[in-house]
Amino acid sequence: MMPKSNFLRQQVFALLRESTTSAEEDLEALSQCSAHIRNRMVVEGIARDCGLTLTGFLMNDALELYYDIKRGRHGLGFIAKGWEDPGFRIGELVEIGPWEADAFKAQAAELARFCALRGIAMTLVTKNSMSAEIQMDGVIYSEGFNRVTFHKTLDSVNECVEKIHTLIPEGRHDRHSPAGYFCRRLAEASGRSH
Repeated sequence: MMPKSNFLRQQVFALLRESTTSAEEDLEALSQCSAHIRNRMVVEGIARDCGLTLTGFLMNDALELYYDIKRGRHGLGFIAKGWEDPGFRIGELVEIGPWEADAFKAQAAELARFCALRGIAMTLVTKNSMSAEIQMDGVIYSEGFNRVTFHKTLDSVNECVEKIHTLIPEGRHDRHSPAGYFCRRLAEASGRSH
């Protein structure tokens, strides 16, 4: 009986023989597939070692991978990587309601400075009359992605989210469930822009 890896390799070669793309394009696609498998294994293994659960996997034309990160039933953020990105984006999305917009504006510079000192960027991603959505994220290059850098970046993102609660204590700001449609759309757009 033929080993499964031999069967899979034969299927891949059958597809390549029928391919209308150049050899260089074929190699690029195979390289991306290989990197995707390797990156998923690394991300899933590190999350498991950290006692975290990954849910909501997504892969599409823009994203090589996307997961929501949870500890127990509590959402901690997301991890995403676009096909062309040199590393992983660990982040969280926070909604600021209209009742706290003025307080947030007054504290935005302090919050941005607090986050920047921890390697976390803060970006206004949408704003309307009902709310504003703030993305906080940090990037870890693939070569430096390991349990320590992942854990530290995730902690830093969550420190920034908690800082919003201390700077705007009377607010009713909500952490988005990263599994939501908007956060995935944001991660896709982020993957396309890099």
